[in-house]
Amino acid sequence: MYSLVYKSVATSLFNFEDIDLLLDKARSYNNRHQITGCLLYHDGKFIQYLEGPQLRILNLYDKITQDPRHTEVELLSYGSIEQREFEYWDMAFENVYGDNVQMYYVRLALQNYFLNPKPHYNTSLVFRHFWKNVGGLLNNSMV
Repeated sequence: MYSLVYKSVATSLFNFEDIDLLLDKARSYNNRHQITGCLLYHDGKFIQYLEGPQLRILNLYDKITQDPRHTEVELLSYGSIEQREFEYWDMAFENVYGDNVQMYYVRLALQNYFLNPKPHYNTSLVFRHFWKNVGGLLNNSMV
């Protein structure tokens, strides 16, 4: 099992309809290719966590880097993982707004991703913990 995280900047602000269309297409593709993950969107910026078979993840990332809907695609981390964090999600999504404690935590952690000038080419404990928590928050919202 393999994971990869990247960040990017949307070429224009996405509205909910745009996001829904993007997610429908991503979920269908991911389901067919045994890929799971999570997409976060905040203030015109994306950060995405992908997990699945290594070759499929790398092929998808190559396609993502060519997508004209965003620029400044930057690889943040990648590496082998022992288990999926989003095994029930073809593509979990969160538009990171709201005033609850959980969204405050996610926004705070995202600031670290967007402000950190150096990518982390291994899946560090801090980033794995972040995605594990995001997965837990989203799984709890399903109940």
